[in-house]
Amino acid sequence: MPVAAKADAFDRRIVTLLAFGPAATTVAISALSGRGAIAMWGYPLWLFLGLWIVLHARTAIEPARLGRIAAAWAGVFVLFAVVFAASYSVLPAIDHRYRAVFYPGDRLADELARRFRAATGRPLTYVIGSMWDGGNVAHYAPEQPRVLIDGDWRRAPWIDLGDVRSKGAVVVWTGSADPSDKEGGIDPTVMPVGLRAVAGDAQIQPPFTLPFRRGDRVLTVGWAILRPQPAFARH
Repeated sequence: MPVAAKADAFDRRIVTLLAFGPAATTVAISALSGRGAIAMWGYPLWLFLGLWIVLHARTAIEPARLGRIAAAWAGVFVLFAVVFAASYSVLPAIDHRYRAVFYPGDRLADELARRFRAATGRPLTYVIGSMWDGGNVAHYAPEQPRVLIDGDWRRAPWIDLGDVRSKGAVVVWTGSADPSDKEGGIDPTVMPVGLRAVAGDAQIQPPFTLPFRRGDRVLTVGWAILRPQPAFARH
């Protein structure tokens, strides 16, 4: 017997609530609070949609019905593609929200790697910073340095602190030039307390700014050089 034949009105109401309630609640809260939704958190909101479709498919799927289903889902995918394109091409000029995809990670990595080589004559082997800043540098820098996350060896126990001292490192902390932003408000001339445990004697360098990939947002970069100290090399 088909699943839909066993389900009563109460079952269908519950499944409808599970299928559409989380998304509707998210949209309502976002509209009332003014806080933007996080796109990557959206996929679990539709976990019950398939069950809802099955419960409401009361008859067997015939060729004509299958064609309508295919057309409907094609429309959904086209709509998603249009919304995605608009989110990164039109909306940034309207809402000016921070978008991670516009973060200038490649430029940041190039600048830090180049400046470290110019100051020390060595390739950049280690970067000390947050998972986001350090991860971008590690990904885009040609040397692909290893990251000591948040300057805390417990978050990267595979890194030998003696080797960090021996080969040197770049310490990086960033923020927006707009202090009203959540990532703003940093002082690029003062190293954050959390990074000082392993890099307290690093030499703070003049800060610089980088434009985001799109829009008028600017990234403020504070950084310091932990110079290579061969005396810390393993024998």
